[in-house]
Amino acid sequence: MRISILITLLFLVIPALPAEGQSWRSRPYELYAGIGPANYFGDIGGTADENNWFGVKDLDIFRSRPGFIAGLRYIPGNYIGINGSAALGWLSGNDAGGRNEARGYVFNTTFLELSARGEFFPVRDLRLLRGVDRRGLVRNYGTFSLYLFGGAGAIVYYVMPNERLENRRERDNIDNGMVTMVLPAGIGAKLGVSNHMDIGFEIGGRYSLNDYLDGFTSPTATSNDIYYLTTVQIIYRLTGLIPE
Repeated sequence: MRISILITLLFLVIPALPAEGQSWRSRPYELYAGIGPANYFGDIGGTADENNWFGVKDLDIFRSRPGFIAGLRYIPGNYIGINGSAALGWLSGNDAGGRNEARGYVFNTTFLELSARGEFFPVRDLRLLRGVDRRGLVRNYGTFSLYLFGGAGAIVYYVMPNERLENRRERDNIDNGMVTMVLPAGIGAKLGVSNHMDIGFEIGGRYSLNDYLDGFTSPTATSNDIYYLTTVQIIYRLTGLIPE
């Protein structure tokens, strides 16, 4: 008796699905990859004077290095996302033209970062453009999302110093390769270009829990090293679409 009731309900529900499925939304899984500049803020380089506009003038475009990121995002609700990512990049700094030019330190660092973070979406899938396919189903081709993120991760890095910095490192007994924790935080945006794909932009700072990303710590340092990763991303919605 129960089986016959269940079968009857299924036959009643299934024909109603196309009528209720006129509006569509994304499944909450996204795979993404991006590329952009990595910028370092630390004890080597910087402006020639103390007035650095809260660090803005310490940004040296010519010392920017490439960075790559890839990850998986899960969005369980309208406002919250969970993200796991891996990033590969390079950092660089040079005392030339800075407050410590006579010191003459130069470094290049290769890093691999693994991190997990939470995301908050104050704006999620704001509809900018809609269309109707051949079956008459409404599709949201143009959507805009804005999010804030923060989390924690680990970074494995290797420092390649010039001769002057290497001599200082040997005196201070600092290793070239090290591992430390980082705390990422930043902002991102996504623009939907199809039902399965978005274009993303993200800028995020990483605060290191040690002061040796450049292979050196200054006796007058007031904070640990920081680096920023700014990326343009391609985002693919893994599992397609489901009806709302």
